[in-house]
Amino acid sequence: MGIEFNKKIIGISVALGFMILAMELQGGRSPSLITSFTKPGCKIKGNISINTGRRFYHVPGAEDYDSTVIDPTKGEKWFCTESEAVANG
Repeated sequence: MGIEFNKKIIGISVALGFMILAMELQGGRSPSLITSFTKPGCKIKGNISINTGRRFYHVPGAEDYDSTVIDPTKGEKWFCTESEAVANG
């Protein structure tokens, strides 16, 4: 493998990184691209209150479910079961 091949791999990696970052920053209501790969099918949103730090979760169909955006960088998570969400606070 030559230098040109390595440059192409680096270029592709950087472009892919920017694409993923742009998608993450859009703040959609469905699981993020990264979350979709790590916990597919998990639809319970584990949220942390900005004001109180209290942890709670939202299930599909709940009042604030659609407006809640999960931010893993703040410790928020997606859960597959309610018991998993309860166990995590």
